[in-house]
Amino acid sequence: DWQQRVFRMANLIPDLPASLKPIKDYLVKAIQMDKIDPVVAHYCRVYACETGLQIRDKSDKSTIEFLMPLLDRLEKEKQSMGPIEDPKMQIELMALKIFTKADNQYYACKADVNTVKGFRASATLMEVCKIWGDLAPDIAEKYKYAKVKAAEIFKAVQEGRVAMPPEQGTGQGEGIPEGEEESDDDMP
Repeated sequence: DWQQRVFRMANLIPDLPASLKPIKDYLVKAIQMDKIDPVVAHYCRVYACETGLQIRDKSDKSTIEFLMPLLDRLEKEKQSMGPIEDPKMQIELMALKIFTKADNQYYACKADVNTVKGFRASATLMEVCKIWGDLAPDIAEKYKYAKVKAAEIFKAVQEGRVAMPPEQGTGQGEGIPEGEEESDDDMP
């Protein structure tokens, strides 16, 4: 059951202080990527750590107690991996591979909870690429699309219906019409 798997994954990081909850997805994604692509996993942790250091509640000692072992792990990983050729490209490629699989499921009218996970995972990895600055326009567009589609499909699954893609070539339906951009004002 998918809800049990989500619950188990959420419990992989049981001692996460409340002010660090926003970094949980990156830490979970790092755990998931450890065996698949250690470079991607490492940079998920880097992004989580950098974000955690920025957002942490400085009056809560548990935040630094949580982040210090993470910093130590990052240093050990960096030493064991040695020089990494174009890590941003590796992460983008992984994100786009996951994105394409989810988008293909969506356009095949087979969107389900796994499609939601795919879109969320690709968006998480795209966001990790912000370590190197702003996202390239094409990646930023896919990032926004993945977040919106994950929410739409999740809602459809919760309501017991199939999320239907727009009709091919019409630009109508749930998608963004070609040539138009979605503004943040349109998002719920």
